[in-house]
Amino acid sequence: MNRKDFFRHSGRLTILTGIGLLSAFLAYDQKIETPENCKVASQCKGCGKLSQCLLPQADKTRRDGK
Repeated sequence: MNRKDFFRHSGRLTILTGIGLLSAFLAYDQKIETPENCKVASQCKGCGKLSQCLLPQADKTRRDGK
């Protein structure tokens, strides 16, 4: 392998890794579906993930707050 091939393969690998990481980041769903995933169960009103949360407490908080 010469220097040109090394840089070509390294560049391709870097680009493919970046595309893979970007795809994983965009596909990651941050919804809270189980109480074990919730870190602020007693304070739904102040939670930043309230709009995405699927827990019954969050649903009640959304209904009561609007």
